[in-house]
Order: sequence, then structure tokens, then C-alpha cells
Amino acid sequence: MNRPSEELLHKTLENRATAAEAASVAEWLATDSGQAWASRYIGRDFDRQESCGDYEREEVASERIFARIKTALTRSRRRRILFRVAAVVIPVALVLGVALRLDRQVGGIFSDAEYGEFVVDRGRRTQCLFQDGTVAHLNSESKIHYPVKFGLFERRIRLEGEAYFEVTHNPRRPFVVEFEGGEIQVLGTSFNVKAYRDDDIVAVTLDEGRVVLDDRRGGRFELSPSEQLLYDRRSGEGRIVRGADAMRYSIWKDDVISFRDTPLAEVLETLSRWYDVRFETDGQPDRPISYTFATDNTLLDSVLREMELISPVRFERTKTEIKVSFR
Repeated sequence: MNRPSEELLHKTLENRATAAEAASVAEWLATDSGQAWASRYIGRDFDRQESCGDYEREEVASERIFARIKTALTRSRRRRILFRVAAVVIPVALVLGVALRLDRQVGGIFSDAEYGEFVVDRGRRTQCLFQDGTVAHLNSESKIHYPVKFGLFERRIRLEGEAYFEVTHNPRRPFVVEFEGGEIQVLGTSFNVKAYRDDDIVAVTLDEGRVVLDDRRGGRFELSPSEQLLYDRRSGEGRIVRGADAMRYSIWKDDVISFRDTPLAEVLETLSRWYDVRFETDGQPDRPISYTFATDNTLLDSVLREMELISPVRFERTKTEIKVSFR
């Protein structure tokens, strides 16, 4: 796609473009060259804000860019744009990864609704940077529901799936991560949350700082560094494991697969989500099978070969699935 002219870019940012012109600019911003341009534009804006020492002194560039594009786009909602990558599409958060799906109509993306949503498909991972500087690494099949504007007294989002957060410290505005069954209050810290919808157990592993989990039943659990909370959503009970290797539970964000005495069924579930594949098991093994290994080899076939070498399993690919049998 050809780069819009400087005149058209400025015309759009100055709210003088037609709906069609603004849509073409938005579509170009979803390309690699468009993202590079927007990143440079926003980077200059962040540099100016950092020199002032206050992120909230003025809107970040992404807000100004797309507030103006939004005005033009909402004049006509006839076109639909599917953003393959969105580096600066969301007013409050800048997406830095390459796996974010924003499959909404243009009017939906740039609407005046109070909330937006990141959706990461199976087989993908990404990271996003919020306006306050907080970074969230999102694992496969995860989503974050976030407010277009953070509240005056707190920064609240909702997570479904798995994410590793590096939260910008701000004691006057705690960062709150909601999940089905409870919420985690944060002041400034690094931690991993695994809370997929189908998981009965929510795992919160603290790397640095301090977090507090409050459930819907009045329970309260406080974590210190190198501790992991295993919270049962069904019973409301929680167990804190001390001396947890926090890095092992968040190493997925560095594209490393790691298992430690993990049952076969859980390994297959993780690989299914990680690579967006379907496993079909034929029969049952003679004895329980578990795995302890880590690999940065991102090729699924290589991972499966490693599993075949260390356990009595065999994998066979078909067009639609991977069959699992036992030797």
C-alpha cells in the first residue's frame, strides 16, 4: 500500500479529511511502514512528556492522532477495516507486538465507548504498553478489557487468559487486574497471572513488589516476591507456595516453553493454545506421563520429537489434527 502524502497525513490529523481519506490513512497505519512512522511520531511525543516528568500532562500522540481520525471516520461507517497489526490504534494503549486482533468495524474501533478490548488469538503472543507506562505481555488465547480512560483513583483492567505485567509505580492510583472470581491490587510490581476461563485454578506468581488478591467471597491473599498463589475459584480456597521460581512461570513471554513435572494432558493443552493445533488422543498410557523440560525451539515438530524421545508417545499429523498414541 502506498504511503499517504504528507498533506493527507496532516489533513487527517487536523480533522480536515473526509471519511474515505481518514480510512485510507488508518489502513496505512496498520502496515509495517505506517507503524514505523507512527512509532517515531509517538516516540517524539513520549520524549517530550518524559522531560516534563508527568505522563498525564498532555495526551499521548496516539490519542491525538486517532481522536482526529475518529471524527472523520464516524461520518461514514460503510467501510470495515481488519487490522492485522495495530501499533497505535487504541487511544489508551500502544500495541508493540504483532499478534493483536482487533476485528471490529471502524466505527467500533474509534467509538466513544468507555471500554476497549485486546484479543490475542491462539498461536499468538504479544505485548502492549498502556498510557501510564505499564507493560502487559499477553499469552495465546488471552484478552484484556480496559477503560478508554483510567480512573482518577485507580487503573483497572479485566483479564481472561494469561499475562505478565510490569506495572508502573503509582501509590495514588493502584493498578487492579480483575478476573472471573476476584481481583488483584497492585502498587508497582512485576507478576504473572494465569486465569483462563476454563481453569478452575488461578495462578498468581510474584516476581517483584507486592500484590493482594481479593476474591468475591471476602477472602484476601497477600503475596511477597518469589511466592505463588494457587486460588481455587470453585471453593474460594487459596494456597501460597513460597520459594517459587517466578521466572519459570513467565518465561513464555520470551518464547520459551517450560514444563516441570507437568502431566501430559496439561502439556497438550498448552501446546494446543501455543501453536493453535488440535490433539486427538487414542487410548490411555499404561502409566501416568509427565514432562520436565524447557526449549526455545519454536517449531512444533521439533518439540513433539523431543517429547517422543523422552516418553512412550507418538505423534502423527493429519490435515486437521495431531493424533497422539502410546507405545
